[in-house]
Amino acid sequence: MATSATQCPYGIASHSYVEFGHKLEFSSSNFPSKVELPGLNLYPSSVSTINSKVCVRRICSLPDIDDIFSDIIATPLLDVVENPIHLKNLTIKELKLLAGEIRSELSSIMSKTQNDFKASLAAVELTVAIHHVFHAPVDKILWDVGEQTYAHKILTGRRSLMHTLRQKEGLSGFTSRSESEYDPFGAGHGCNSISAGIGMAIARDIKGKRERIVTVIGNGTTMAGQVYEAMGNAGYLDSNMIVILNDSRHSLHPKIEEGSKTSITALSSTLSKLQSSKSFRRLREVAKGVTKRIGMHELAAKVDEYARGMMGPLGSTLFEELGLYYIGPVDGHNIGELVCVLQEVSSLDSMGPVLIHVITEENQCAEYKQPSEAMENQHEGSFDSDGLLYNMHARTYSDCFVKALIMEAEKDKDIVIVHAGMEMDPSLQLFRERFPDRFFDLGMAEQHAVTFSAGLSCGGLKPFCIIPSTFLQRAYDQVVHDVDRQRIPVRFVITNAGLVGSDGPTMCGAFDITFMSCLPNMIVMAPSDEDELVDMVATAVHTDDHPICFRYPRGAIVGTDHYTHSGIPIEIGKGKILIEGKDVALLGYGEMVQNCLRARALLSKLGIEVTVADARFCKPLDMKLLRQLCENHAFLVTVEEGSIGGFGSHVSQFIALDGQLDGRTKWRPIVLPDKYIEHALPKEQLALAGLTGHHIAATVLRLLGRTREALLLMC
Repeated sequence: MATSATQCPYGIASHSYVEFGHKLEFSSSNFPSKVELPGLNLYPSSVSTINSKVCVRRICSLPDIDDIFSDIIATPLLDVVENPIHLKNLTIKELKLLAGEIRSELSSIMSKTQNDFKASLAAVELTVAIHHVFHAPVDKILWDVGEQTYAHKILTGRRSLMHTLRQKEGLSGFTSRSESEYDPFGAGHGCNSISAGIGMAIARDIKGKRERIVTVIGNGTTMAGQVYEAMGNAGYLDSNMIVILNDSRHSLHPKIEEGSKTSITALSSTLSKLQSSKSFRRLREVAKGVTKRIGMHELAAKVDEYARGMMGPLGSTLFEELGLYYIGPVDGHNIGELVCVLQEVSSLDSMGPVLIHVITEENQCAEYKQPSEAMENQHEGSFDSDGLLYNMHARTYSDCFVKALIMEAEKDKDIVIVHAGMEMDPSLQLFRERFPDRFFDLGMAEQHAVTFSAGLSCGGLKPFCIIPSTFLQRAYDQVVHDVDRQRIPVRFVITNAGLVGSDGPTMCGAFDITFMSCLPNMIVMAPSDEDELVDMVATAVHTDDHPICFRYPRGAIVGTDHYTHSGIPIEIGKGKILIEGKDVALLGYGEMVQNCLRARALLSKLGIEVTVADARFCKPLDMKLLRQLCENHAFLVTVEEGSIGGFGSHVSQFIALDGQLDGRTKWRPIVLPDKYIEHALPKEQLALAGLTGHHIAATVLRLLGRTREALLLMC
């Protein structure tokens, strides 16, 4: 086996084997052989031997690194950084060069894999500074948003697998405890890192340990109520932890974005360093003690608040009121300033919770562009980046929904949209431009969105509350008590329903059928194609006595006709038979009707006559249709892209109580398996879930006792 040695600047020599799956060795003249923490030796020898498979654990395939980086510019510093320990002895100048190398590599890899990388590009210097100052994985570094963590992944032993991001058996698009020891907590929907960080800090204190807890939050996170609940609790508990607000200057409101922004000046930089210094903090604590003894504590606290409010930007005193010591603003692209502030904060033994306000810019790399304009708006839970079987210009369910709703809104001035979750689907911009006063984008404020929609409905409007399935979970209490229990006609549009490809289990909409259909007053439906989606929009518009919801998946619509017809309201609780047979009945819910039709085509070649029915409604069920299917067929199979307890469970409840299972009818459900399905292409996820046309056909064959043919069909 051949080896190669590379002489790098800064006194670093790297030695690596050509083939992956073997060991990589790093010898260092400048890097420390040992880093001491209390009671812990992080780096026990001068030669680090790292097995490339250890860092990623569940990753099954390892590529040839030469194939990945063959066309990337030279990265001599990054080439020898296998984990954060290698950053410890780098100078500020070298850290700046390293940040530039990471940015170039990220831009190249992410542009090829069609993933959104602007957030990570903005956080490169911040990530480098954090790993230079703190000692992960002993110190816990938590992130709120997955898109900010790609530089973190590169620096923590996952560089060679970045091209597998969001692919089957590849790296997750989020932080993952099962993927790396450098990910102490999973990031997905945002707003959880401070809460988890407080828990870790209190556990540390109780156990008498000394590791630092660092959480990084973004602008979108600050829309969520949990963040402020966590900050208030952190201030009350007064345990040592560091919250870094990565302020990329985003706002939900364009008018605010056009206004004044927090600026970084020489004075603000100097004040940030002063605020974070040991001497200033100690002087402040001494002053607090003196004023308490002489009975002037309240007056001194007000003077301190006013003074610090004058030093900090607008709104900085909010964090102080919550109990966090505010430092900032700090230039997020000035590594020297970041390192200075982080070192000062990390050196304090007793500091309580601290918030460091870091200003970054996302447009940090002009030479690399996103693959398309549509991809530029991509975010967690907002757009599909899987490279599906359709091209970027294919018409999606969201496109169809928005066009249908615009047609209805032109006729009915009471229709309004309330959107919550992560960044909105680009197609919703059409409605916003057409009816700007009837569109409300609330960001990550799902609980507020639901109750706000209920208030709009009580005021005589017809709100369509659009929330991705996985984000609606966070607002379930409001759905129950503020909408369903009061029978308020809010129209829930549940997007990203079912499997979501590259976003994996974090964004998977597996549970909405189950948790919405168990509510007594809720009407629950799902379209099988774009025509039914248009009709369900019209149905929702004309439903004024119940809350109602419908779901649709990511991805391209079934048909190719770009004409959107005027919607015709569907009779509530009415399904339909698409094709009649005599041997087996397939009853599909939502888009799974299409896979039932594919299964029928396969079975017809084997001489099996299959009825395919479209349920359309999970609640109320079409009881007449169910009785007809049971009476005319020996076998009934229900198919849905949802968890156990959903559509199939409602069907089984009815036919059992109706006595249909007492006779010759046999019923089998096909649902998502009782496990989380990891990120992969949608067709791969469907196969893993057993929901493809072939899997449905195989289930029917086994029911008929034709096991051999079922096995052959799956080969």
